[in-house]
Amino acid sequence: MPEKTLIPHLIHQTWKNTDVPHKWREWSESWRRHHPDWEYRLWTDADNRAFLEEHYAWFLPVYDGYREPVNRAGAIRYFVLDHFGGVYVDLDSECLRPMTELLAGQELVLALEPEEHVQLPLSRHGGMRRIVGNAFMASRPGHPFWSHAHRRLVGAHTRPGTLDATGPFFLTRSVDSAPEDAPITFLGADTLYPKLSPAAAELFGQREADRDLAHAVHHWSSARSREAPGAPGASRGRQVGFWMSQDLQPCVQGVVDLDAQRRRWASGAPAPTVSCLMVTKGRLPLAERAIRCFLAQTYTRAELVVVDDGEDGALEDHVREHADPRIRVHRLPPEGRTLGALRNIAVDLAAGTYVCQWDDDDLYAPERLEVQLAAVLALDATACFLARERLWWPARRKLAISGVRVWEGSMLCAKDVLPRYPERRRGEDSPVAEAVVRGGRTVSLDAPELYTYVFHGANTFDEPHFTSLFDAATQVWPPGDAYADQVRAMAKRLPLAPADVLEAPVPEPSR
Repeated sequence: MPEKTLIPHLIHQTWKNTDVPHKWREWSESWRRHHPDWEYRLWTDADNRAFLEEHYAWFLPVYDGYREPVNRAGAIRYFVLDHFGGVYVDLDSECLRPMTELLAGQELVLALEPEEHVQLPLSRHGGMRRIVGNAFMASRPGHPFWSHAHRRLVGAHTRPGTLDATGPFFLTRSVDSAPEDAPITFLGADTLYPKLSPAAAELFGQREADRDLAHAVHHWSSARSREAPGAPGASRGRQVGFWMSQDLQPCVQGVVDLDAQRRRWASGAPAPTVSCLMVTKGRLPLAERAIRCFLAQTYTRAELVVVDDGEDGALEDHVREHADPRIRVHRLPPEGRTLGALRNIAVDLAAGTYVCQWDDDDLYAPERLEVQLAAVLALDATACFLARERLWWPARRKLAISGVRVWEGSMLCAKDVLPRYPERRRGEDSPVAEAVVRGGRTVSLDAPELYTYVFHGANTFDEPHFTSLFDAATQVWPPGDAYADQVRAMAKRLPLAPADVLEAPVPEPSR
């Protein structure tokens, strides 16, 4: 008698509607061609939500709350396989031969992505030792792993990136923490993922898939797949404009190739630790946001040193919930220390070779550390500053790109050349930045999207100071559609509150 098949003969794919883009139709058809007697179901976005409403209504608040449609597409597969079983496969996967024998007698079959993917910066930052792909999964209905994954989806829904919220990093961590009564069969990358992603191919060189050995090929071309090691922005570009000075004297300017340093890191070159230094007091929501920016950084070797002289331990409790050993909170009694004194305490606590200012009320792109440190190492500099920053005034719905100057808050500097901060309550970082520029080899990068300086009304400096920065800005988006578009683009990469993304309400006419 033939071996019993626990996984039903059912293929699931999903797209936003029934009009599958032409470039994926042939690959989608390949699954039906090699499995003529299997049932096939294309799930649309409307189908997905209706299915959840009927069978998993408890998950709808999370599902509807995802900012990115890609996260809804990522999450739905874990519920469809739990309820129906069968094979889920992304539209950009090509079937080369029938799966019947490969899946015979199995309960849950997953496959590993190529080993090169583990060496990508985002993977190394996430602590990945392997990556379990979610572009192909096969399961019997009701496998115990899926209820475990559903619980973890709720906990991961606020993670800033798709990889961690619903994608392969999420799936890998779920597998690593799965209960013992959830048997899983793992296939090697050569079986289902024989082709490198574009990001891995760029770093390690393209390799041909062995189509005689593989059962399928994932082509990494879906809009719902990751295609690069970082999100759009400075780190996606290979070159960033810069100028350098030696002891305050200009010495060179041009463009720096950041990918060269990334390749060195990917091949195992030493990656020095960067200590991000945050001083905070009684501003829990802002501090939580700055911590989320740190957790989203693509550079792996970093720590966040938090010096808190607030009245309570709320922030310490918040950090404890993250259970991330890279974040260290140092509580101090509220004795009225100056900001300069608190910054010096943070420096003394830093364990890294480099230190980076990490103010609690500003926003940092995921690539900030990676880009600035790559520039320092590539150009043999002691410090890196941003030449321009993004300015944001949420209350007035104004956004701008600043004028050119040495922006103190953007400093990433070798710890052993950093002078002590003066005992000042504000403006303490300006003389430090000046001393660093005067006494060393510093690089200024023109990458304003890496740092967003936010005016929220309780800053160290007052409203006239911020107004003067906007007056000197090189580009301004006033309230209106252009501003809204820019802030929505920011929200895709930064942890903004929903209220920040909306346009200012239009006042009702007087009666």
